[in-house]
Amino acid sequence: MTETTPSDHFEVETPENIRFGYDIADIGSRFLAIFIDSLIQGTLYVVMFFTMIVLVSQLTALDLPRPINDAFGIFVVIALFLIQFGYFLFFEIILNGQTPGKRLFGLRVIKDNGYPLSPIDSIIRNLVRVIDFFPFAYGVGLVTMFMNARAKRLGDFAASTIVVKMRHQVRLQDLNPVTSVSTAPSNLPAGLSRLAEADIALVESFLQRRATLHNSNALAIQMAIQLARKMEPDTQATPKSADQAIVFLRHVVAAYRRPRA
Repeated sequence: MTETTPSDHFEVETPENIRFGYDIADIGSRFLAIFIDSLIQGTLYVVMFFTMIVLVSQLTALDLPRPINDAFGIFVVIALFLIQFGYFLFFEIILNGQTPGKRLFGLRVIKDNGYPLSPIDSIIRNLVRVIDFFPFAYGVGLVTMFMNARAKRLGDFAASTIVVKMRHQVRLQDLNPVTSVSTAPSNLPAGLSRLAEADIALVESFLQRRATLHNSNALAIQMAIQLARKMEPDTQATPKSADQAIVFLRHVVAAYRRPRA
């Protein structure tokens, strides 16, 4: 993929010459997101603190051997680590680059090349979070974010990630309400066998992210033209509007995914 880099917006281009655009998350929205996440972490710390008080009182009353008390101390350290580090790692993995704070403010972490965040990427960016936090309240991270156009902290540089703004996410099944072949466009090419799984996956990815993209209408037309020509190299048919292109793409996906006898 190649990319262009405006100050508050960037685009990535796939090998199929399809461009995806993203808005870069501003520092203010990222600060609010981390504030919410910190509140949640603080709540977890408070719950853990009172739980520890109860457990310590119980252990003291039982007068257990020292190895057990030492093991309890190790457990406390692990629990603290999981709240501080595991919180971000857990949510970024299960929520595809989001934490509760990021989700609340419509932010997501993705790779610089537009691909989704991987578990390894999340581990790297969150390990470096320790440095970003110094000397306190993300001091190093804030300075770094102010010094680059994409508002990236050190963890983002280390993991080659970027935080972007997301619009309302639409599921593929919401975008593809095809119920019968009779509603399909009359000019739907028949050369489905010329399409590869990667072609359909790209279309599905576009349909899923269409609501989050700046130039989704132009992308839809561009993608529909390329797909039609791949299915029927001699075709001259082109969609006259983005709506026609979207309908075409939906039906291509539906036809390709339809179980074959």
